[in-house]
Amino acid sequence: MAKLVKKKQQQESAGKEIVRNLLEYTTALVAVILCVFVPLYMKDGYYQIGTAKYNAYAHIIVFGMPLLLILALIYAVFAVKDRKRGVQKQSKAPLSGTDIACIVYLVSVLVSYFASGELKNAFWGYDGWFMGLFSQISFLFIYFLYSRFGKEYKLILWALCLTTAYVFAIGILHRLYIDPLGVYEGLDLIYIQQFLSTLGQASWYSSFMCTVLPIGVYVFWKEERPIMRVVSGIFTFAGFATLVTQNTDSAYFAMAAMFLVLLLASAGNGKYMQRLFFLAAMFFLAAKTMQLLLTLHPNETLALDTISTLVVFDARIWIFAVLCLIFSVVFGFLQKKERYPAYCMRWVSYIVTGAVIVLIAGWAVILVMSTKGALPAPVLALAEKIPYLQWDGSWGNGRGFTWSVTFQMIREMNPLRLLIGVGPDCYAHYGYEGYEELIRSRWGSNILTNAHNEWLNMVINGGLIGAVSYISIFITAFVRFWKKREEKPLVFAAVLCIASYMAHNVFCYQQVLCTPFLFLILALAEYRMRTETEKI
Repeated sequence: MAKLVKKKQQQESAGKEIVRNLLEYTTALVAVILCVFVPLYMKDGYYQIGTAKYNAYAHIIVFGMPLLLILALIYAVFAVKDRKRGVQKQSKAPLSGTDIACIVYLVSVLVSYFASGELKNAFWGYDGWFMGLFSQISFLFIYFLYSRFGKEYKLILWALCLTTAYVFAIGILHRLYIDPLGVYEGLDLIYIQQFLSTLGQASWYSSFMCTVLPIGVYVFWKEERPIMRVVSGIFTFAGFATLVTQNTDSAYFAMAAMFLVLLLASAGNGKYMQRLFFLAAMFFLAAKTMQLLLTLHPNETLALDTISTLVVFDARIWIFAVLCLIFSVVFGFLQKKERYPAYCMRWVSYIVTGAVIVLIAGWAVILVMSTKGALPAPVLALAEKIPYLQWDGSWGNGRGFTWSVTFQMIREMNPLRLLIGVGPDCYAHYGYEGYEELIRSRWGSNILTNAHNEWLNMVINGGLIGAVSYISIFITAFVRFWKKREEKPLVFAAVLCIASYMAHNVFCYQQVLCTPFLFLILALAEYRMRTETEKI
């Protein structure tokens, strides 16, 4: 009898291992399909490309995730049996703060959905955006599945980064008005200026770019293997080159946040400070490379925004590139001679961070005073020269008006709505129900689908509970990964992705080309936190 029991236990143990292996390989396959197919898929060129991308994503989720869920449930049954027999007394890693934030957000989004009164609309979300209940649950499903079964994380990241490199290459060619895909044929000039690569509209492009580019930046900054530094250097340089011509200001805020985090992580070590300043030099040199390419192959259709025009065409950018190279050499020399002032440079990084915080706070104060016409004469004179300091309806391509309307909606919400929100991706339904005349006074027949600020938008859709729990997902992950950045390879890449994404989406929104990929990156970093250290 004892032999039969032992044999049965051995069979169950073998079965559990088979299921886990099958689950790990299948999750990798689904993730690779997701990372390759969604960024590259185009049904009818740029015509309704957002809908096409989402349909591709939804089909992968609908057909792939149920299989993975079934395998996960089977594995869970084996794990429960092991715990009952005492073979596995408890989970190797308890729930993290990010896990808990995800669970709270799941509950809040379900409550918001069922209380919305817009069950059909709130399930899929607004047409063309589709950030409804289905998407929110899919993001959380990606997180929990890949944070537990992301063993093939290297394969997944290679698939994502190789696809991104292709996207970057097409984006660069498009800004030179070289169209290898033929998607510009018959397209009006206004759309040629706004759309590029396989992703479509520039803000969607920048959202994807700022979510994934930090992975390459991290590898170049951290790696010692020459081949990996060369490959990641090419990837990063191409990313910088397309960033300065993709034509959204939000991308620059994302890169500023990423570089600030890199500074804090690098300050204590001369080698990493050398690499940080070399990365900064690469950014400026990539901009001047684009100027050279545009000189050799002019694109008369290209109309860059203010910041991009400055970065690409202003000769003074060479000064920044040379200074960054000089600092890179100096820090490398000091580290080699063991004379690098680590303690002093840490304080420098803290002072710079504090200065940035003060500047942002000051900027906010100036904008608030601008709305009330209370700016002192010297500040007013400066604001007249810098559009970013003048708050009106046109500020930030209409975000001044949109954010003002959104704040009004929040102020006038009843207490229950303020707590639980109006429903997933129901901003437009709620806005046009009570503020249609006001919104149309600015946007006319164009539909305002969200607040164009992901964090502000979440207050409307998910309420304060949903917004706090959602933001907590990224804050808890950032803090936890930051603390373990020296012990756990890869997790610092996720820190950079979070910083870049959160800064970018102060001016943008959830969508299928960025949010699921950030949750995937978070999940893979969480998997590394739960397993032994291994080189990336």
